Amino acid sequence: MNYRREIDGLRSVAVIPVVLFHAGFQQFSGGFVGVDIFFVISGYLITSIIIAERDKGNFSLLKFYERRARRILPVLFFVLACCLPFAWAWMLPEQMASFARSIIAVCLFGSNFLFWHESGGYFAAASEEQPLLHTWSLAVEEQYYMLFPLFVMLIWRFGRRALISSIAAVALASLLLAQYGSVNFETANFYLPNTRAWELLAGSLCAFLLTGGKHYKSNILSLAGLAIIVFSIFDYDQTTPFPSLYALVPVLGAVLIILFGSQGTLTARLLSTRPMVGIGLISYSLYLWHQPVFAFARIRSITEPSLVLMSILALASVGLAYLSWRFIETPFRTTGAARLLPTPARILSASGITALLFIGIGFYGTSSNGLQFRLPQTALTALAEQQHHDPVMDTCLFDKGETSLPHPVRECLTKHSASSKTILIGDSHAGALGGEALRSFDAANVDLYVMAHSACVGFSGFYVSNPKYKLRCNPFFTGIENYIRTSGMQTIIMASRWSLYVDGTPFDNGEGGIEPLQPTYADLLDRLDEHAKQDDPARKARVLTQYVEDIRAYLDSGHNVVLVYPIPEAGWNVPEIVAKSAMAGIRNLEFSTRYDRYQQRNGAVIAAFDAISHPNLFRVRPADYFCNSFLRDRCINSLRAEKVFYFDDDHPSDSGAQLVVPAILKAVKTIEARNTGEARNAGAASATQ
Repeated sequence: MNYRREIDGLRSVAVIPVVLFHAGFQQFSGGFVGVDIFFVISGYLITSIIIAERDKGNFSLLKFYERRARRILPVLFFVLACCLPFAWAWMLPEQMASFARSIIAVCLFGSNFLFWHESGGYFAAASEEQPLLHTWSLAVEEQYYMLFPLFVMLIWRFGRRALISSIAAVALASLLLAQYGSVNFETANFYLPNTRAWELLAGSLCAFLLTGGKHYKSNILSLAGLAIIVFSIFDYDQTTPFPSLYALVPVLGAVLIILFGSQGTLTARLLSTRPMVGIGLISYSLYLWHQPVFAFARIRSITEPSLVLMSILALASVGLAYLSWRFIETPFRTTGAARLLPTPARILSASGITALLFIGIGFYGTSSNGLQFRLPQTALTALAEQQHHDPVMDTCLFDKGETSLPHPVRECLTKHSASSKTILIGDSHAGALGGEALRSFDAANVDLYVMAHSACVGFSGFYVSNPKYKLRCNPFFTGIENYIRTSGMQTIIMASRWSLYVDGTPFDNGEGGIEPLQPTYADLLDRLDEHAKQDDPARKARVLTQYVEDIRAYLDSGHNVVLVYPIPEAGWNVPEIVAKSAMAGIRNLEFSTRYDRYQQRNGAVIAAFDAISHPNLFRVRPADYFCNSFLRDRCINSLRAEKVFYFDDDHPSDSGAQLVVPAILKAVKTIEARNTGEARNAGAASATQ
């Protein structure tokens, strides 16, 4: 097939937004669509090669796989090798084990399946520290390269028209599946080849339309294609269902450029400029380099790297890409005597041996607990808080909207109790307090029952924006509220991330610690169809109002309420920053955050709670124990490796719970003493009558 400079220019349109998106430039919120453009280009080029060779009668499956190996593997293996020393020096054990698994998956052309199973989603902030996350798209392409030629060989015997019809039918089915998956299985939908195939096949159909050197020139259509690609780059964001019908926009844009943007059009002139072609030529290497460079910068840094640093690293990635293109890609792909490993047998056998070596390294990393021996003991001590999960978090913190629990669940009661008239309810913050609360209440011979659900306000009638938990909260807490009514429960302890569900944004401590959480907010279940936005003031107001009404409903029905105010959030993963500091040789492992950030974050909730007045309401303010008690105007995160108050960026560890639980226990004892006194007085009054 004839070389088209504008296709290399289109590659630059694909790769630049991807790099800037991963660097953290919010303006390029839809930069991830660059991968979809790459898929269309790959489908077009690969199919064009197959058609040309098939028409000449010299298509060879072995030669095809050889070319793919030369194109993909040498520089990929080189980047993997370059990652190893940085992983050894900087990664925490859990990160190292995950990285080792990803090495194995990359070498087996299955990293998309790994990240589907292991990641919290492509857009999860934790994914930014996965050096090989971007290889999911390489895996999809590799799976296409392995299967598509076989598909062509099988169907072509029935004629070209049958082949084109079959490709179109599979593409349509894949698109419809992607649309369905965007609603019903979002993470799998993003990574799996069956919902991405239509993008590659769209390029394949372009190749058939341009068979025999045909050219369709249209300034209007090709410019329209470029325009809608640019639109998707700047308009889409991580909340856009993807891939879905929305993906038709960048895919159609790439198709229009391929079909109608040949030489002589304005689009071709724009894409054929020297800088665009230059970036396009090194686009594969640039794509390979940028994610490891960014990920290791984030891993090494205690706080989120600045955009200035990420900009410098993006430029460094371009430099690395040029060098690897010049000295690795080109020598392996060139023809003639200068070609490295010139025969198919040599390149394929060398690739297989190298892959086996990396797989061996991967197995070593996974089988040795992430090479923990690399870390100093202080780092391991801090990380133990992260890895330690109180059994209560496993047994009494639910996450599937369970509605038929056999109350009381024995493991969620104080050991001495057969039942309890006091219950702790809420989200995972209640769960994080639950273990220490059960131990402390048991030691004081006070009954307690713990029931919590992840990512849920502790009341029925709400939904949350998190797709996983969206409709699980209401049935769970409807069941809890029914149990409270029928069991004669007297005291309800409430603990939740109150402000998160109102505000909806991850916590930013103002000192470089930004919580790795997607926007998560709540709204009333009867407003579900309104699809309120996170920043909608009306939504925030009604959620806060409903908090107060639900608390008053318990109080007015005769229950006692121990209201745990918002627990200070850290913003950064406290065990990890302590461990990273220890790995860097830093002796002072005391971390804290600004108290004024706590006040700004939680001011609206605190004011609403303060306005509730009722004799049966008892308040516990965690900020009284975390903030201004160890350091003035600061909220403590850790004192040393052995005293870490959080097990992540917002949940209190057992040490953190020990700061708050005594105040909760004191409130419950006060309630019990009052009830006992009232009962005595009632008995005495009865005796005198």
